[in-house]
Amino acid sequence: MAVEILAGINFFMPIISFLFVFAVIYAILLKTEILGSGFNLMIALVMAAIFTSFSSLELYVRTIVPWFIVMLIIVFLVLLIAGFSTKSIDKIMTPAFARGVVVLLIIVFMISAIYVFNPSFHPDLVLVSGEGPGIVSQLKDFFSSSKVGGSLLLIITVVVVSMIITKKSS
Repeated sequence: MAVEILAGINFFMPIISFLFVFAVIYAILLKTEILGSGFNLMIALVMAAIFTSFSSLELYVRTIVPWFIVMLIIVFLVLLIAGFSTKSIDKIMTPAFARGVVVLLIIVFMISAIYVFNPSFHPDLVLVSGEGPGIVSQLKDFFSSSKVGGSLLLIITVVVVSMIITKKSS
């Protein structure tokens, strides 16, 4: 029963995408005050309308938003666990933690872009936008080569050696 109710939400996804893009663009325009105060609403409406007219952009947002929410929940739970395990959350809330979260979000954005815009990169494939080999099989094929495994081992070795050298020097 719940699946049938939630299945109907796909009908409203273009409207939800329009409202989401409109709200984000309008908030950015209000906060930055790039255009002053007169044209923010109109520019946000036009940009959201242009956005919804391209199905690949809507698919991009529909691919990113669930992963973004998962990342937010993971960051919240990590901070919650760190807050309970230490008396001060400032030990976790460092610039390195923030950089790590930003790097993970950039990776999610890039994987989503590859998933959605793959037919644009490979026009010889007769695929509808967003279809084709899954990201898991693409990553498995990428990491199955011996060159990638050797490169990954080299990177891990460099990181461990640099950590050992910095600890000995301090």
